[in-house]
Amino acid sequence: MPAPTSTYNLTLTREQAEHLLRLVSVGELAIAEHNRNGWLPTGEGDATLMTRYLDAIRTGPSLERPMRELGAWLRKQAL
Repeated sequence: MPAPTSTYNLTLTREQAEHLLRLVSVGELAIAEHNRNGWLPTGEGDATLMTRYLDAIRTGPSLERPMRELGAWLRKQAL
């Protein structure tokens, strides 16, 4: 599979990058919990939003590589 081409650049501060990485990580934890036992949030509209998010993750391109690269960049900034 050829490497994806970059279509969008996003300039972030270190703090913004950390926040983005945390948000994605929380989403991944929620997906893992859903996959283990079918859990969906119970707040008004939250289950619908979670279902939409799950569908987008399943059908969209992988964010694994860019998030891994973002994590590596953040670790370098901490040095």
